[in-house]
Amino acid sequence: MKETVKEGRLNALFGKALLLFATAFVMLCINPRIAHAASTMGSEADGYYLDADGNMTVYTEDGLENWLDAVYSTGYKAWVKTLTVNEGVTEIKDFGGEGHDYDLPFYGCTKLTTVSLPKSLIKIGDKAFADCDSLTTVTIAEPSNLTTIGASAFYFDASLTTINIPDSVTTIGSGAFKDCRALELDAATLPSGLTAINDSIFASCWKMTGSLTIPDGVTSIGDNAFDNCRELESVTIPASVRSIGSNAFYGCVLTSLTIPDGVTSIGESAFYYCYKLKSVTIPASVTSIGTSAFERCDMLNSVTMQGETPPTLGDGNGSDNVFKDSAISTRDKQIYVPKSSIMTYKASWTQWRDYINDGESAGNDDPPTEDYADTSIDVQGFTEDATVYSVDVEWGAMTFQWENSSWDPKTHMKKTGAGWKVYDSTKDKALDVTEDLINEVKVTNHSNAAVWATLSYASEADYDPDTTGEFSFTKGTEDTDTDKLTAASGSVPAYLSLATADNNQGEAEGQGKETVGKAYFKPAGLATSLQTDDGIAKWSQLGTITVGIVTEEP
Repeated sequence: MKETVKEGRLNALFGKALLLFATAFVMLCINPRIAHAASTMGSEADGYYLDADGNMTVYTEDGLENWLDAVYSTGYKAWVKTLTVNEGVTEIKDFGGEGHDYDLPFYGCTKLTTVSLPKSLIKIGDKAFADCDSLTTVTIAEPSNLTTIGASAFYFDASLTTINIPDSVTTIGSGAFKDCRALELDAATLPSGLTAINDSIFASCWKMTGSLTIPDGVTSIGDNAFDNCRELESVTIPASVRSIGSNAFYGCVLTSLTIPDGVTSIGESAFYYCYKLKSVTIPASVTSIGTSAFERCDMLNSVTMQGETPPTLGDGNGSDNVFKDSAISTRDKQIYVPKSSIMTYKASWTQWRDYINDGESAGNDDPPTEDYADTSIDVQGFTEDATVYSVDVEWGAMTFQWENSSWDPKTHMKKTGAGWKVYDSTKDKALDVTEDLINEVKVTNHSNAAVWATLSYASEADYDPDTTGEFSFTKGTEDTDTDKLTAASGSVPAYLSLATADNNQGEAEGQGKETVGKAYFKPAGLATSLQTDDGIAKWSQLGTITVGIVTEEP
């Protein structure tokens, strides 16, 4: 039935076109001077009108379809130079629903230069104004009701320089402005209601300039989204974004890039040939970085990884080219990772193991030569009698397990009140809370003066102590110096007394040895509401220990 209806429509349209051609031919034969009048089409009653100079007005949505019927299989589209769509029209749509140019009212209007759209418009359909070579300006009346700009809506409008995209727009389809090479859209003016940056949305928009701020609420940046935006200098990605697609910023001249915590994947060649990019920080949330993601970033000499677990590079099976031909690959040790994970990264990132550095050194590179002129430094000194403070604080894992009951092999019964145990997940066993290092706080004083390390604990709301006990800091059994640890009393916290390292433990003056103080944390009893036969129903943070350093006894 559908094909029959379509065939009937084509026959009817062919008949109309034949009649129009015959009429125009007769008029030419009678009087060639009035041939130009044949370009005048429609009327207000038809819902559209095209005058002899190529100025077109659309009065109603029916007028769009009437116009399409009239120009089917003719060259009349090429006569339209300006277009004004009146209030009341809600959509510029594809009347066939299949994307064929003969079902699109203004697809391929090669002489169309300006378009004015009404407040009432809700949707600009797929390919609505694609391949309009001469189109320079699109004006959308505001405040606008426009929510959708369809896929390829302005594709390859190579002369388009100006369009205002209202904040009411929530969806811009794939390739909507692809190859709009003259589009002077300020990258900071993307509509605030967008929820996604779709594939190729602004690909090859050579004139997109400035600092791109992607609206908060966008969750993904599609493949090729800003590919070959040659003048795009910086981009700020909101915390809502979870993925950056392949080739997303391929060939941009980015000098500044912020990737927020929350992004989980960076696609293949996402920042390929961003040759002005000097540094980038990859948050702990990123679990995969695609092949060639930062390849040919010529000036990229510093990459800081915040995650303790290395992301997968490339396909995870070998060569990945992630940093190939960047400054990373020509200088020694410029990928900074957490100190505790350096060997894990080297084992995982075998292709880049020689470039992986201790994260504590991040940012200490010599600045590029061009930056020296603007760099200053304060030179400071001190006398030989000056006091210099230097203290190290080391923590155990602070991992505890509550045992609500334990089994007595002699009585073959459970006995209660076992309480907190220090739990070693590697050994899979509970350890002695006063002998093992998991709950140890160690403070080392290198200063040429005495210091006091204060120890305090604040519990999380879910783990507030009940009547079963209070937290405490205790000495290790090997520690016989009773002055080193003072218990908390009233408003005075527990503290370690650490003598000067300048003349300690019988060393000769000026040849001191550091002072070491240790304390072991014992948590309070567990609230009854959290006690179960299996211990704690969930692992969670019990609280926070704070170590403060003061120069006078508390």
